[in-house]
Amino acid sequence: MLAATAVFGWSRSADAFCRSTTCSGECSRNADGCKTDGEKLFWPGLCVGISLQEDGSAHIDRDIWVDIAHNAIVAWVDLDCGNGAASIHLAPAKDVVCHLSQYDPDGPNANIIMFQDTKWQYAGEDNTLAKATVSYDTETGEILDTDIELNHAYNEYTTGDDFVVYDLQSILTHELGHLMGLDHTLDYNATMNAGYQQGTTELRTPELDDIDGVCAIYPPGREGPTSCEPNGGFASECATDVEDAGCSCRTVGPSPSSLWRAGPGARKSGPQGGGFAIALALASLVALQRRRPRTDETSK
Repeated sequence: MLAATAVFGWSRSADAFCRSTTCSGECSRNADGCKTDGEKLFWPGLCVGISLQEDGSAHIDRDIWVDIAHNAIVAWVDLDCGNGAASIHLAPAKDVVCHLSQYDPDGPNANIIMFQDTKWQYAGEDNTLAKATVSYDTETGEILDTDIELNHAYNEYTTGDDFVVYDLQSILTHELGHLMGLDHTLDYNATMNAGYQQGTTELRTPELDDIDGVCAIYPPGREGPTSCEPNGGFASECATDVEDAGCSCRTVGPSPSSLWRAGPGARKSGPQGGGFAIALALASLVALQRRRPRTDETSK
C-alpha cells in the first residue's frame, strides 16, 4: 500500500489498510495481509448513487432503517485527508422494489442496500452478517456496481444503544467500506477489520486506517466524471417482475435532489475498543470482463 500513497504523493501514517483487487480465490498477500495480485478496485467517477430497498425489513421500522442508512453513508462522506476532502461522494438515488443483487452490463442498474429477511441464498454462510457484491472490470479494476445484502434471516440486528446484539449501523458502515474499494485489514482498531464483537457499536464510523485507505484511492483534487448515476443509468424502466433476467431492480418514486453530507459529530473522536469474535462480512466479488461478464462469485 506504500506504493499507492507514493503515487498520489500523500501520506499521513503507516499504511495498514488493504484495497480490494481483481484477484479472487487464492491470492498472494503482503505482511499486512493485503492482496498483491490483480488490479486495485476503484470508482472512476467523483460520485456514487446509492439506492435503498423500498420495503426494508419487516422487523425494523422504515423511518429508523432510513435514518441508520443515512448515518452509515454520511460517515464515509467528506473524509478529511489532511490536504482536503477525499474526492468521492455518495448521493441518494431512487428506492428499489426488489431484493435482488444483480448487475446488467447492457442495461440500467442501481447500487442497492437491501435486507434479506426470510432467506439467505449463499450456501454455508448462514452466520455471515452481510455481503457486499462488487462488480468490476477485470482489466482496469474499475468498479461498475455494488449491492449490499443484510442477512436478517439468520441474525438479530439491533438499532439502538441500550440493547445491542448485531448493531445494524456498524455492520452497514463496514459494508460501505467494501463499496468504497477497501478490503479487510488486520488493524483491530479499523472499521474494515474482518471481525465484529457482538454487542458493540464502535464500528459506526471509519477510523484513521479506513480514512487513510479512502484518501489513497480518492485523493483530493482527483478528476473524473461528476454524474452520480449508476452504469447504464438509473434502473427505472425495468419490468415489474423483478426476477426477470436483465432487470437490475425497478426503482420507485422521484430521485432525491439533495446530497448526503456529514454533520457535526459524524465521526468518532477516539479509537475503537479491542476484541473481535464473529466474522463480519464476506464481501463477494463478481468479476466482470470489459465486454463479457462472469457470473461466478468467490468470497474474500
